[in-house]
Amino acid sequence: MRRVDREIPKAEAMELLRETKAGVLAMVDSDGAPYAIPVNHALIDGALIIHCARAGRKIDCLRNDNRVCYTAYRMIHISPEKLTTKYTSAVVTGRAELVEDLEVKLDLLGRMTEVLAPGARFTCDDRTVADTGLIRIKIEGITGKANR
Repeated sequence: MRRVDREIPKAEAMELLRETKAGVLAMVDSDGAPYAIPVNHALIDGALIIHCARAGRKIDCLRNDNRVCYTAYRMIHISPEKLTTKYTSAVVTGRAELVEDLEVKLDLLGRMTEVLAPGARFTCDDRTVADTGLIRIKIEGITGKANR
């Protein structure tokens, strides 16, 4: 990191992942072209959990190469007079896996609902669970940065 004075501890970067509910998932497609898409996430058992469709460009990218980069951030304030932005960010590198086991998916979807919509009642039949895509990103590296 070039600005080491802005680096935040890994624990604080993980806390940002717990507190935020969305970020940008970056991947590479089969032609080597970058692809990044905003998604919701939940940090569960030290992994990022993302729900999605079971087909599409994102799934194609992950099946081709499961290495990913994920960025979550909180923009606090833009200061035009100083040409700077106050923010906190976390950048994760890791490997994504498509969760296929129905019991595991049901458990993770229920826990994800609690994170994204606390107090909401989660109900889902087996067909809906089977039709829902679920990505688990095993965090291999994380860096955090802030300009306060």
